Amino acid sequence: MRGWIPPDDRLWRHPSESSLPEPGIDPHPPAHDRPARDRSGPWLVGGATACVIVALVAAGLVVATTNRSDGGSASTLPSQASLTDVPTTEPGIGPVASSPIVASMVEAIRPSTVALLIDTATGTVLGTGLVAEAGGIIVTTSQAVPSSRSVTVVEADGNRVDASKAGTDPTTGISVLNIGDDLPSAKWDFSGPSRGSTAMAVALEPSPRSDQPPTSVVYAGKVVAAGVALDLDHVSSTFAAFGVEAPLSSSDIGCPLLDAGGQVVGVLERIGGTGLASASTFLPAELVWGVADELISDGSVDPGSMGITATDAMAPSTPPTPVGAIVSSVTPGGPADDAGIEDGDIVTGIDGYRVRSLAELDTRLYTDPAGSQVTVTINREGTTLSRQVDLTDSDPDAPEHSSSP
Repeated sequence: MRGWIPPDDRLWRHPSESSLPEPGIDPHPPAHDRPARDRSGPWLVGGATACVIVALVAAGLVVATTNRSDGGSASTLPSQASLTDVPTTEPGIGPVASSPIVASMVEAIRPSTVALLIDTATGTVLGTGLVAEAGGIIVTTSQAVPSSRSVTVVEADGNRVDASKAGTDPTTGISVLNIGDDLPSAKWDFSGPSRGSTAMAVALEPSPRSDQPPTSVVYAGKVVAAGVALDLDHVSSTFAAFGVEAPLSSSDIGCPLLDAGGQVVGVLERIGGTGLASASTFLPAELVWGVADELISDGSVDPGSMGITATDAMAPSTPPTPVGAIVSSVTPGGPADDAGIEDGDIVTGIDGYRVRSLAELDTRLYTDPAGSQVTVTINREGTTLSRQVDLTDSDPDAPEHSSSP
């Protein structure tokens, strides 16, 4: 998709590159019979991912859809799209789905995805945005629209409209744009993918010709981090993020990450490395959608507080794995204290969604303002309990790594 890949690094070959297998020889021997591969160079991080992407290419899934006058519909998602049907040659990576299923996922998210042409002092740069709510509410990241003088939104059918900035949250770097057009909202999933699963990112690349629709570009890769802080920048150090082995580019920042059901579980916040050695960081859907909603309704994000301090609760595994946020102290008379939460309790869920770390607890609570009631699931000495907590105003003196972002 982005440069030629050597035949030995691909799941497929053109007929001119290989001959038919000899009689009696298995063309797909078991993994333990295959020769070891050189993992130096760009394959050190992105090799497994590249195989998934190549499988998508081989199945014809890098699509340039035709001009659509009706704007499409985001409600045609498959009931459950499996990303585990075609074998790969790399260990530790989920296989990729057949082309009809993935193509339907791409087609479903396409009307809710836009390309961004950002006019800056040094020229025009590209970015990606996603329709957060039906209408003209576009969410992206401040990295996608840095110091922009103007932003043009390129819709899935090629229509180009000017956008205005509706607001930016400085803590998360999430930005909202407004356009005078009615586009379908993306379908969001707040539960998020698990580490080791396969997820798919979809971006739009605008055509050089203004009368042509943009091209959908598909990436897939293994989720190598989920529900924890990644410590790559201020945002990924504060909130839980998803690390995905996928060679996206800077023009894809702001693009959606899809789960096996074709729903949005994250938005690209940053990339690391170059080419096939890239690892991409996605902000979780709950955070992105919640911040966008707060910016539109209130103009800013003002998180509520549970009135606790906490640290990561680690399972005794090798390596240690975070399994929640263990409460180290409870503010007397605060919301958690009133709800019966005690020192030593491990928070494992908020409103039915899992909490795997302190960063994920902060992420789940960030867009709940004071006055919100949340259902907190805790583990107390092996017993699972549920508590209703009424959040109050954030404590300005709270420690940096607490449940009060």
